[in-house]
Amino acid sequence: MPDEKKSEQIKNIYLFHGENIFSSTAELNRWKDEFIKKHGDSDMEVFEDIEKTDGIISAILIAPFLSEKKLVIIKNYIEDHSKKQAKGSANESEDKPADEKQTKKLVSALSKVPSSTIVVFFEEKEIKTGAIFKKIKEIGTIKFFKIFTEFELQNFIKALTEKSKSQIKSDTIKYLIEAVNADSWAAEKEMEKLATYRLGKEITKEDIDMLVPPNPLTSIFKLTDAIGEKNASKAMKLFHTLVSSGENHHQIFSMILRHFRLLTLAWDLKNQNLSFNQIGQKFHLYDPRIQPFVISIYSQQAKNFNLDRLREIYAMLLKTDADTKTGKVKETVDNKTEAMLAMEKLIINLCK
Repeated sequence: MPDEKKSEQIKNIYLFHGENIFSSTAELNRWKDEFIKKHGDSDMEVFEDIEKTDGIISAILIAPFLSEKKLVIIKNYIEDHSKKQAKGSANESEDKPADEKQTKKLVSALSKVPSSTIVVFFEEKEIKTGAIFKKIKEIGTIKFFKIFTEFELQNFIKALTEKSKSQIKSDTIKYLIEAVNADSWAAEKEMEKLATYRLGKEITKEDIDMLVPPNPLTSIFKLTDAIGEKNASKAMKLFHTLVSSGENHHQIFSMILRHFRLLTLAWDLKNQNLSFNQIGQKFHLYDPRIQPFVISIYSQQAKNFNLDRLREIYAMLLKTDADTKTGKVKETVDNKTEAMLAMEKLIINLCK
């Protein structure tokens, strides 16, 4: 989020857009978490209904009630409104003038947003035109989240390195990409931090280990590697690193379960002798947020498992899930010992 100490110098209306939904969602969640830590959630509003234009206008113009700041998030309004207007135009709908009037009212309201309110338009597609887009470009800040190929992301980081007058080797760039789980937005932020720390000197893997916080999904990839290697001590160490970084055991289990679903998909697609582009298309049907670089890691990891092993692992995961949901694994708010022991036992068994 913008530095509130310099709020008078910073634009407070934002557009997050682009098809890299993984990165844009992660950034939006970071903003929400940071806002809640500072101000609570009483002055945070999220709109997902394009019919509520009047409600949106009221929310962005009325000053915060219980705190110094307000955060208003408006999801897919521009894209959905454009579709509605296009449909109305095709059908010669009488509602088209009303839709345009609503858009004009919202555009006008954006010029009157108080400095105490932060407005974020969140769009899952690239936005290039329209009255709202033009207004935000004029008075706000636009953040475009592009889906990078591995090659493009490497060049993107090289360009950032040159801009900061730092140095970095190719294998270190790949190490950083893995550390941020191919998140271009996170890579840019971490490069700023690393460049500031090194002051023109070469950025090393040790710098990344020290300064870049572990990405949970990256840690899950490493944990899965350890399971594939049947290295229980390494897997257990990675599990405890995730716990100490703030991830609870339920979140970790969900990530492991999802990971092996995708790993099984990657194994199946790989054995169908499909091209990488075809594999990518199948992955995006399952989850459009998965980036090409991450798909390539799944494909590489799948080579470490056979189908019988994946089925065996999946059966163990489903049993643990059932034991948790049926109360066989006891857990209370104050006592999570049995649940943690169940996770540790699962990881040991997965490595056998």
